[in-house]
Amino acid sequence: MISSLLDGWFKFNVGDGAFYAVFGLVFVVVGITLLVLIFSALGMIMRRINERKKGKETPPAQAAPRAETSDGVSPETVAAITAALMAYYEEKNVPCDFVVRRIKKL
Repeated sequence: MISSLLDGWFKFNVGDGAFYAVFGLVFVVVGITLLVLIFSALGMIMRRINERKKGKETPPAQAAPRAETSDGVSPETVAAITAALMAYYEEKNVPCDFVVRRIKKL
Protein backbone atom coordinates (compact mmCIF):
# COMPACT_ATOMS: atom_id res chain seq x y z
CA MET A 1 0.00 0.00 0.00
CA ILE A 2 2.73 2.52 0.94
CA SER A 3 4.87 1.46 -1.97
CA SER A 4 2.07 2.34 -4.38
CA LEU A 5 1.89 5.89 -2.93
CA LEU A 6 5.60 6.49 -3.42
CA ASP A 7 5.74 5.25 -7.00
CA GLY A 8 4.64 8.62 -8.46
CA TRP A 9 7.21 10.63 -6.52
CA PHE A 10 10.22 8.99 -8.01
CA LYS A 11 9.16 9.30 -11.63
CA PHE A 12 9.85 13.05 -11.81
CA ASN A 13 12.87 14.00 -13.91
CA VAL A 14 15.31 16.04 -11.79
CA GLY A 15 16.81 17.67 -14.90
CA ASP A 16 13.53 19.41 -15.77
CA GLY A 17 13.16 20.75 -12.24
CA ALA A 18 16.72 22.06 -12.20
CA PHE A 19 16.21 23.73 -15.58
CA TYR A 20 13.03 25.50 -14.41
CA ALA A 21 14.70 26.59 -11.16
CA VAL A 22 17.73 28.08 -12.94
CA PHE A 23 15.55 29.66 -15.63
CA GLY A 24 13.30 31.26 -13.00
CA LEU A 25 16.27 32.54 -11.02
CA VAL A 26 17.90 34.09 -14.09
CA PHE A 27 14.59 35.60 -15.19
CA VAL A 28 14.03 37.27 -11.81
CA VAL A 29 17.62 38.59 -11.56
CA VAL A 30 17.50 40.03 -15.08
CA GLY A 31 14.09 41.60 -14.40
CA ILE A 32 15.24 43.25 -11.17
CA THR A 33 18.42 44.48 -12.86
CA LEU A 34 16.39 46.06 -15.66
CA LEU A 35 14.09 47.77 -13.14
CA VAL A 36 17.06 49.17 -11.21
CA LEU A 37 18.64 50.49 -14.40
CA ILE A 38 15.38 52.07 -15.60
CA PHE A 39 14.69 53.84 -12.31
CA SER A 40 18.30 54.98 -11.98
CA ALA A 41 18.14 56.49 -15.46
CA LEU A 42 14.85 58.21 -14.66
CA GLY A 43 16.36 59.63 -11.48
CA MET A 44 19.34 61.02 -13.38
CA ILE A 45 17.07 62.56 -16.02
CA MET A 46 14.83 64.19 -13.39
CA ARG A 47 17.87 65.52 -11.49
CA ARG A 48 19.22 67.15 -14.67
CA ILE A 49 15.83 68.66 -15.48
CA ASN A 50 15.58 70.12 -11.97
CA GLU A 51 19.12 71.52 -12.18
CA ARG A 52 18.29 73.23 -15.47
CA LYS A 53 15.13 74.73 -13.99
CA LYS A 54 17.04 75.99 -10.96
CA GLY A 55 19.77 77.43 -13.17
CA LYS A 56 17.32 79.37 -15.36
CA GLU A 57 15.21 80.72 -12.54
CA THR A 58 16.72 83.47 -10.52
CA PRO A 59 15.35 83.59 -7.02
CA PRO A 60 13.14 86.62 -6.52
CA ALA A 61 14.57 89.23 -4.27
CA GLN A 62 12.81 89.06 -0.97
CA ALA A 63 11.53 92.41 0.11
CA ALA A 64 12.40 93.35 3.63
CA PRO A 65 9.36 93.79 5.81
CA ARG A 66 8.42 97.42 5.91
CA ALA A 67 8.00 98.97 9.31
CA GLU A 68 4.75 100.83 9.72
CA THR A 69 5.69 104.17 11.25
CA SER A 70 2.15 105.56 11.13
CA ASP A 71 1.39 103.88 14.46
CA GLY A 72 4.55 105.27 16.01
CA VAL A 73 6.38 101.91 16.19
CA SER A 74 10.08 102.16 15.43
CA PRO A 75 11.89 99.63 13.21
CA GLU A 76 13.96 98.56 16.24
CA THR A 77 10.77 97.58 18.07
CA VAL A 78 9.57 95.57 15.07
CA ALA A 79 12.94 93.79 14.96
CA ALA A 80 12.83 93.02 18.68
CA ILE A 81 9.29 91.61 18.51
CA THR A 82 10.15 89.53 15.45
CA ALA A 83 13.29 88.16 17.15
CA ALA A 84 11.30 87.27 20.26
CA LEU A 85 8.69 85.41 18.22
CA MET A 86 11.33 83.52 16.25
CA ALA A 87 13.16 82.54 19.45
CA TYR A 88 9.88 81.26 20.91
CA TYR A 89 9.07 79.16 17.84
CA GLU A 90 12.63 77.83 17.61
CA GLU A 91 12.45 76.71 21.24
CA LYS A 92 9.19 74.83 20.55
CA ASN A 93 10.60 73.28 17.33
CA VAL A 94 7.65 74.56 15.31
CA PRO A 95 8.28 75.38 11.65
CA CYS A 96 7.28 78.97 11.11
CA ASP A 97 7.43 81.05 7.92
CA PHE A 98 5.91 84.33 8.89
CA VAL A 99 6.68 87.96 8.29
CA VAL A 100 5.68 90.73 10.66
CA ARG A 101 3.79 93.15 8.46
CA ARG A 102 2.22 95.50 10.96
CA ILE A 103 2.31 96.09 14.69
CA LYS A 104 -0.43 98.09 16.38
CA LYS A 105 -0.37 99.60 19.81
CA LEU A 106 -3.38 98.62 21.85
